[in-house]
Amino acid sequence: MPVMFNGIIMINQKWLTTFLKLAETGHFTQTADKLFMTQPGVSQHIQKLENQLNTQLIQRFGKRFELTDAGMQLQKYGEQLLKQQEQLLSDIQLDSAFIGECRFACSGSLAMWLYPDFIDYQLLHPQLHVSIEAAPNKRIVEQVLNNDIEIGIVTQFVSNSELEVTPVGFEKLLMVLPKSVDADDLSFETLLSLGLVSHPDAKHYLQQVMSCNFDDYSADDIPLTSYVNQLNQILMPITKGLGFTVLPEFAVNSVYEQGNITVANLPKVVKEPLFMIRKKHRPQPKRYDWFINRIKTLVKS
Repeated sequence: MPVMFNGIIMINQKWLTTFLKLAETGHFTQTADKLFMTQPGVSQHIQKLENQLNTQLIQRFGKRFELTDAGMQLQKYGEQLLKQQEQLLSDIQLDSAFIGECRFACSGSLAMWLYPDFIDYQLLHPQLHVSIEAAPNKRIVEQVLNNDIEIGIVTQFVSNSELEVTPVGFEKLLMVLPKSVDADDLSFETLLSLGLVSHPDAKHYLQQVMSCNFDDYSADDIPLTSYVNQLNQILMPITKGLGFTVLPEFAVNSVYEQGNITVANLPKVVKEPLFMIRKKHRPQPKRYDWFINRIKTLVKS
């Protein structure tokens, strides 16, 4: 019975090796000598391979032969396969700091903050390939556990025996206001009059800021002025004097120059912790070392 994988016949590697050597030498005797086989053994491998593939691979005439069209196709495939295997063996034995794919996931705001530095580093080392996905905490954890990414950064501690969780810093939450608003004398009435420029995480962020600085009120007390789910558009209405919002500091720094907006100078600064997560028992390639150190530097507070 032929070996099957997902319904596809797997070519016998020993028979394929014999065929490739025969195609290379053009002689059964030389092939047998090079593979430490008997000539009948070589013939048997070719016959078995033809039976497995249900096609003729060589056309014999006297003591010589020619490859059929199918045989030429198989030779080309086999040679490519050998090159791929050689490259794979080289790649898996080489743990270079400057070659390979680097896969990360974090919040959208943090991705905007980290990505430019990552790309600058990739420009110095073109054989690195950086991938950053913006995702919520739950999705990031799933991706790490499924080996879809190597390193994740989340804002909540994750209790999972399969993960290594390392505190790396904090992300400040900033209340962003139009430039015309007095950032040093902010009242709840001013927030009511401005209204919230909302986004997917706005209520969550706002409630944290409110509970520390306006504890008599709730985020639900603030009327909605606008909503947008594109991170790079959230501050646009505020630059025009419309509404306010709450965003992580990294998003504010990445999206707009400070000229058209101001940040509330609140009595209590609100920070969200940042945790780096990775598979606990998965060896970490050297190419991630620079990125991990850079992340820690950029988010350190």
